Amino acid sequence: MLEKDCVVQFNEKHKWCGCIGIIGEIKNGRIMVYVPIPEQGTACIFAKESELEYIGPATLVPSNEE
Repeated sequence: MLEKDCVVQFNEKHKWCGCIGIIGEIKNGRIMVYVPIPEQGTACIFAKESELEYIGPATLVPSNEE
């Protein structure tokens, strides 16, 4: 089951095939995945669940809690 802060990889159904990212949000069947881009920041990519492969839970995710 895909949920926030899981590590995923885009499969061959998505144009970002092979890229790895972390799920940031899930709304109305659309999943926003944060993909780090070396020396450029982070891309926010939208995908469907069928376009992603679950890898595992992320262990180091910054939180907004103080």
